[in-house]
Amino acid sequence: MRRITRELARYVHASRYDALPPAVRREGVRAFVNWVGCAAGGSREANVAHVLAVLDEFNGARDSSVVGHRIRLDLLNAAFINTMSSAAVAFNDTHFATVAHPTSPVAGALLALAERQPMSGIEFLHALILGVEIQCRIGNILFTKPAECNIGLSMAGLVGGIGAAVAAAKAMGLNETGIATALGHAANQAGGLRESHTTMGSQFTPGHTARCGLMSALLAARRFTCADTMIEGEKGFGVSFASNPNMAAAVEGLGRTFEITTLAYKPYPCGFVVHPVIDACVDLARANAFNAEDVARVELTVCPLAAKLADRPELTDRNQTLVSLQHWAAASIICKIAGLAQMDDAVVHDPAVARLRRKVAIATNEKFGAETASARIVLKNGQAFDTHVAHCRGSIGRPLTDDEVSEKTRAQCELIFTADKTGQLLDGAWRIEQSAAVGAYTASLAL
Repeated sequence: MRRITRELARYVHASRYDALPPAVRREGVRAFVNWVGCAAGGSREANVAHVLAVLDEFNGARDSSVVGHRIRLDLLNAAFINTMSSAAVAFNDTHFATVAHPTSPVAGALLALAERQPMSGIEFLHALILGVEIQCRIGNILFTKPAECNIGLSMAGLVGGIGAAVAAAKAMGLNETGIATALGHAANQAGGLRESHTTMGSQFTPGHTARCGLMSALLAARRFTCADTMIEGEKGFGVSFASNPNMAAAVEGLGRTFEITTLAYKPYPCGFVVHPVIDACVDLARANAFNAEDVARVELTVCPLAAKLADRPELTDRNQTLVSLQHWAAASIICKIAGLAQMDDAVVHDPAVARLRRKVAIATNEKFGAETASARIVLKNGQAFDTHVAHCRGSIGRPLTDDEVSEKTRAQCELIFTADKTGQLLDGAWRIEQSAAVGAYTASLAL
């Protein structure tokens, strides 16, 4: 049996920042800038407020900052709530191969840790990149053929804690055994079900993984033991969460190829499998003159995963918009734009949007990837408009530029911060590599 857990831990321990390719380091910065906006923009969501009230009641120390709030929490609870905020409106990054959202728990855990111990920008970025890398590689075990992972399992819940644990262990300077132990404890806490999608419970999952991952590293630092075969063992992570797990996928090209270079930054606040549909419907609505009331039907063709995750025509609240192909098709056609305003209850309950949602038909094409969709709008008079999106905005084939990532982050930060403070936060995020003390940046994210 190949010692996958140990092999990954050995790589993390031996990794040196100056040995990482410049493009990989840059992507670490881009992932962090994106995270800052997501955490700020989601910090005032109702689901975050509910959890924050519970954490405040049972909280321990008051030494860690909370993004967008004056309240302070303990280390573990701050990691939880800041990560949850970053995922609250599904604006966080996506790893296409696994549909995980890797930076959310990694950055949340590291920023909390940075207020507990000295951490430079280089140490922070190095740990972030490694945390993203290892969690995505372990996720690949479950999705790389011949592996098959049950659709009901939340990838954010399965691998997010592993990423946070690895990142925290690296930042804490743990040795190979300590990193393997932290990874093992996190794998032991893996879980999460997609049945919670469309509810507040969906955003609870990433927050929980950050806290679990950080706790795993703290336990490992105290020599609290765990098996060092938790990934590859005969009763371990791989066989527990996939049929025919592909263990080699975790280590193939290790140190030569980097999963962080495949991350997608979302231009729209919903599941990434919905994004090509939004692109298609916005394009058709802007390019053609027609009244939404004259639409007879909207025919969408998407990848099978999109249909499984987001075929949801009837909505009762804004949480359900995060995974509804029908809602975003209808809202995009009527509003000719897709942003935070289009997920509000006012749009969800708009009679015209509701009527158009019911006219949306979903078909699947096995050859389509998550970034691909086709759309056809048929009017009552028989006229039809067609388009095909091979690579949606934000995908690997059509990535957001640095300027677009900046504008996305700026727009979210300005929901709660002044324009001047937003500018400072944005500049600090892009310059995080040069930071002498990341803990000071963490503190600046609070009110």
